[in-house]
Amino acid sequence: MTIILLLAFAGGAHGLDLDPIWADELASVTFMGAFNPPYSPTQVIESVQEYSPDQAPLYFILGAYWAQVAGWSQFSLRSLSLLWAVVFVAGLYRFAHDVFDKRAALFAALLMITNSFVVLYFHDIRMYTMLMALGILHTWLYWRLAHNHHATRSTWCLFVVSSALLFYTHNFSTILFAGLGSYHVLLAGKSRRWLQIVLGWCLGAVIFAPYAPYVIAGLQFNQGVTANPLGTPDVLKLFVYLLVNGASLLWLPILSIGAVALWQKRDPSVLRLVFIALVMVGLILALNWRYGIITATRLRYFLVAWSLIAILIAVGLTSIRHWKAVAVLFTILWTVAGYQFLQSGEVINYAGLMARDRQYPPLQDYVFALRGKTQGLDYLIGFTADEDHRVSRVSYNSSNSTSDYYLGTQLGIDGTFLHSSKKRYRLEQDVRDIMDSHPHVLLAHDPSGVPLNYARTLAIIEEAYVPCTSLVEEPALRIRKYTHPVMRCDHQPAPIAYDNDIRLIDRAATYDADAEIVQALTWWDVPDAETLDEYNISLQIITADWQNIRQIDRHLYDYIVPWNTLELSTAGLSEGSYRMVLVLYNRQTGVKIAGVDKTNGETGGFHTLLAFEV
Repeated sequence: MTIILLLAFAGGAHGLDLDPIWADELASVTFMGAFNPPYSPTQVIESVQEYSPDQAPLYFILGAYWAQVAGWSQFSLRSLSLLWAVVFVAGLYRFAHDVFDKRAALFAALLMITNSFVVLYFHDIRMYTMLMALGILHTWLYWRLAHNHHATRSTWCLFVVSSALLFYTHNFSTILFAGLGSYHVLLAGKSRRWLQIVLGWCLGAVIFAPYAPYVIAGLQFNQGVTANPLGTPDVLKLFVYLLVNGASLLWLPILSIGAVALWQKRDPSVLRLVFIALVMVGLILALNWRYGIITATRLRYFLVAWSLIAILIAVGLTSIRHWKAVAVLFTILWTVAGYQFLQSGEVINYAGLMARDRQYPPLQDYVFALRGKTQGLDYLIGFTADEDHRVSRVSYNSSNSTSDYYLGTQLGIDGTFLHSSKKRYRLEQDVRDIMDSHPHVLLAHDPSGVPLNYARTLAIIEEAYVPCTSLVEEPALRIRKYTHPVMRCDHQPAPIAYDNDIRLIDRAATYDADAEIVQALTWWDVPDAETLDEYNISLQIITADWQNIRQIDRHLYDYIVPWNTLELSTAGLSEGSYRMVLVLYNRQTGVKIAGVDKTNGETGGFHTLLAFEV
């Protein structure tokens, strides 16, 4: 079992940094507060209710705390799901061991960790491994209580707590309760223990009751919005197809061995599990028939029942005469089928939108390559072959995009990804729009497969900006910084925070002795549009004794926001030391606005942009 647990960990760990996070994972990191950490439980709940009100919040609350310790990388966040996956496999073994025997438990665990569809969710930043782990734990506790095992207070407490936790994890936990509850009402022996179990479930529901109205309202709001739902026969066909790793012929030995084992052994526990599993699968199919909730990419709803079916298959394999050779051969065929199913990429097509989002650039490679090399005001321009340009698009249940997560959350910069070949007629305008808002950019591309739009993008940038040294030089990734000539490559951000909530995000200045001019670049952020009508900026050249000898004033909104360059002539100035200073003042009263220079902590109405000698 130790080997099986290590294999389960290895199978899930293989994908921790393999692919960019997909749409549902982006929603998860948003709910957890990745874009505005740290999030309190209340903030997590508010985020879930705003963007996906039909979801239960527990996994996201745990994820927010986990991220505060482990970090916001996809490796760290996916590790939480992997942890739950290992707990799930251990719980599956314990349940099957107690109900049947060790060999059935071992094969059940082995079949589960070699099912390629299930393993995809071992590192998914979603609640499914947590749902499976809590589900198998609760089923094990129920079995012990329902079949008169010795029950301590701890057992009863865990039973109630696991009920509540399941409710708070996923709405489809009700499928598990429906399966167990149907068996309990119809087939379990009636006794005082029987009633105590019912009361335990009721207590778990009461604990969930404060949040239940939000989930119900969310379900009603989202009812009928599923696009292209599958009919019941198609859903069942896909489910059984994924259950056997895409090798439909494996159902022949499964059904044959199962029938023989059932006839030979006639174990009542097998019949009980068959009944519970049938109720769960049947209810999922019924819900789909009534509401149309399952598409070809939502077969994950069956994960709540997957473990019971794996146990039944393992029991069949280990119950017949001469079982060792048959079980080993079947497991080898099952594992090979799972590996081929995963390598072919077909199984990805049924796992949400993972396949679609694999078209994104290798964003995690960008993070690794740029870590420690960027400044907070950098703006990255990259390229994507994604037909719908989703990598930079805000998700339907998130206020941020995938590129925001990798560039913003992990690197602290902003950026976008242009299409590598399409929409050429918009390319120049798109690039100029970016440059209008950012006086320096990082241009990234894959030199082993240069995007068709790269050369034109580079030409537009080089018209106005100067190249700096390359930040990244790798066979599959090259990133170079380009900056406005006034800003210069070695520039360090120099912000000013004014008392009226206007911010000078950055500034730079340079003196050209040959051209006899000083140039200043100012980069502004204003709290609202009304502010633009109230204030002016003034650039002044002053002497050592504070005599103002040159000046230029502009309304804050006249080609100044978000950034612009202004220049003053130095022609005719006598030799000596001068300073260029910046003043922000009220347009009506002329009162100067005090600001704090974040580079040196000085406060005042005058701020030096450049000291120079003529």
